[in-house]
Amino acid sequence: MSKFLFCAALLLGAVFAHGADAPKAVTDAVHSIAPNAQIDSIDVSALPGYYNVMIGGHVLYISADGRFLIEGQVYDIARHVDLKDERLAAMRRIAIAKIPQDKRLVFAPPHPKYKVTVFTDVDFPNFRQFHKQIADYNRLGIEVDYVLFPLNIHPGADKKAEAVWCAADRNSAYTAAMNGENLPQKTCNNPIKELSADAIAMGLSGTPAIIGEDGSQLGGFVSPADLQLRLDSSGNRKPPQ
Repeated sequence: MSKFLFCAALLLGAVFAHGADAPKAVTDAVHSIAPNAQIDSIDVSALPGYYNVMIGGHVLYISADGRFLIEGQVYDIARHVDLKDERLAAMRRIAIAKIPQDKRLVFAPPHPKYKVTVFTDVDFPNFRQFHKQIADYNRLGIEVDYVLFPLNIHPGADKKAEAVWCAADRNSAYTAAMNGENLPQKTCNNPIKELSADAIAMGLSGTPAIIGEDGSQLGGFVSPADLQLRLDSSGNRKPPQ
């Protein structure tokens, strides 16, 4: 059995509506392997004779007759495109746009040329170097919107994320946490569980994860100059204002 589908059997919830016009053979094929899998979406794939099946932020390709399943990269040689990356980017573009500004920690220059959404774990030491250069990203015209995504592998990371969110000045609290300071524990209504569920539904399993407005994943830690190059090459530059 596919390692992914074994995990998919345990998934609950959905982000996108199930494709009502998909062949029954496709849905039957998924449920024959993982009876409890929640299918998020099904649509026709660029791979002839196959459908894209999205489950928990993962892409599968299943033949229209339900006989064959492909898991992994499928490269379109003519277009020089990885179909899996293309499908994930399309899904993430929609999902990212649905996260409102009031559920983000925004560090932005006066007139941004670019905007990235960065899923962050406050308790992830390797990400501190990224935030130490936040002024350099902003200087290059890059708006950085952090979305809190504490990982289960870091015990107590959820409490640190909550302390940041519940602070009077969230941006200052986030910077303090990134500088290694221990924040006073606070509790309040917060969207952290909701945002974490969004991240998982997008297929994200680690931090930092930098997502462009087009849904492309631009890397983990990326230097300011390299991030600007990636944003330019992926077409994420904002039109002149």
